[in-house]
Formats: sequence, structure tokens, C-alpha cells
Amino acid sequence: MTGMISILLLSTLRMGTPLALTALGGTMSERSGVTNIGLEGILTAGAFAAVVGSYFTGNPWIGVLCAIIMGIAISAIHSFIAVTAGGAQNISAMALVMLANGFSAVGLNAIFKSAGNSAQVNALPTTPILAHIPVVGEFLAKLSPFVYIAFIMLFVVWYILKHTPLGLRITMVGEQPKAAETAGISVAKIRYFSVLASGFLGGLGGAYLSLGQMNLYQDGMVSGRGYLALGAVIMGKWNPVGAFFSAMFFGLFEAIQIYVQMIPNFPVPHEFIEMIPYVASLIVLAGFIGKAEGPAANGKPYSRFVNLR
Repeated sequence: MTGMISILLLSTLRMGTPLALTALGGTMSERSGVTNIGLEGILTAGAFAAVVGSYFTGNPWIGVLCAIIMGIAISAIHSFIAVTAGGAQNISAMALVMLANGFSAVGLNAIFKSAGNSAQVNALPTTPILAHIPVVGEFLAKLSPFVYIAFIMLFVVWYILKHTPLGLRITMVGEQPKAAETAGISVAKIRYFSVLASGFLGGLGGAYLSLGQMNLYQDGMVSGRGYLALGAVIMGKWNPVGAFFSAMFFGLFEAIQIYVQMIPNFPVPHEFIEMIPYVASLIVLAGFIGKAEGPAANGKPYSRFVNLR
């Protein structure tokens, strides 16, 4: 029994970490009033860029940096369309998902001469430096550094939103951008910062998928996790702590799915077992969290070209 709990806990942290990092980014973006359903694309591009960086340098941390830069670059495009040009945010985000998928597929073929997966690269699957800690060291060492980075990012995002003037401005811009502008706050700058922050965190999440869970990039490896992260934002009611642990909740169901598939001669086809985390998210979002209401101005453009009415 203890062994099963240990396996499920390890798997939950491993499966939940990319969702949690991406959900924190989604929370930042949406709290400022910019809908970002393009988290899937940020994860995809980040995962690919991380492998490319590690492949050419041999240093996985350079790969992580490349993933962050790629996530910020994609978010910058979304920021320009959604904030400066006042374009349709959902359409912009979905276009970037397609752009990221296409870019990664073309890059995979151009760099690795493969349509399926990249070469294996140096990765960050464990944290051996923690193995010397008494009692829990062996357990902690089995986790990727990304897991600890995710908890650090949780504290950072929570502190920014709850205890700094910047967090107050982000909240005000997401609720009443016209009032914020009247008070001398630049709506555009706050929204740009928040969307770019979502790219930073989503890039980290993508890097974890290819360098933390695995040591290569596979076409389709993101497999809807960006949408699960967005579900975690809604389930967490746009609160960073709620979004983070909602993501870990979905990670638990992914862990259960993996554990069930390890049971010999289990009678249910694996295709149905793989649906567990997605079905769980639908049930939770539909029936157990009540009516979730996001920031009042979320998804509504506000710029010098397009103003709220």
C-alpha cells in the first residue's frame, strides 16, 4: 500500500508539473484581461525549442532557456494582436497553436530528419543533489528540478498578485481597464507583461515535457495538456494557488491512468484508460465547481484602436 501511494505521489508531481506551470501562466494572462487558449501552442513550441537547445549545446539548461525564449516570442505575437491591435483573442491564440504545431513539425524534419521524434538529448529527469538529505532525500532526488521550480513559481506568482502594487494593477486592468487608465495605469504595458509572463511559464512547462519527463521531442507529445491547464485556471477560479493545485489534481488522474495500465491483464482497453484525466476534467468543470466567473474584462479588447463599450 505504501509503495502504491509513493508511486502515485511521484507520478502526480511528474504529470502535474507541466500543467501547473502552464496554468500559472494562464492565470497571469487572464487576470490581466487577455484570454489565452493558446497555451497548447506555447507548450508545443517550448518542448521543441528545449530539445533543440540541448541538442546543439549539450547543456539541458540552455535548452530550458531556449524554451523560455520561444514561449515569450509566441506570447509577444499574441500580445501584439490582442493588446495593440485589439484583435479577437481566441482566434489569435488558436492561430498560434497551429503555428507552433507547424513550426515544430517542420523543424523536426529539418533538424533531425524525422517526422516522428527527435534524437535523444541531455535532459533533467532527476535532482541527484538532494539524495544526501536524510530520510526523504531518496524520494526528492527522483523528481526533476522542474518540480521544484514549479513550486517556486507558485510562490512568485502568488506573491506578485496578492502582495505587490503590480499585482493590484494586473487585477484592476483585468476588471476595469478604463478605470485603470484613468488612474494613470498603462493597460497595454500591464497586459503585455502578463501575457509574456504566461509565455515564460508555458515555455518552462514545455521544457519539462521534453527534458524532464523525457529526453527527446515527439510530435504530438503535448496531447491537449495546454487545454487541461486552461481548465485548471477555470477550476482554480483564476487564483494562482487554486490553478496550481487544480493542475496537480488533473496530474493525479494522469498518474492513476498510468498506474492502471501497469496492472497485468487489466480488462479495459488502454484507449479508454487514457481518457481518464480528460473525462475527470470535464466532470469536475461541469458539475463540482459551480459557476466560475473570470475577470470582468477578460477577452475584451482595450487599446487605442478598440475600446470597451
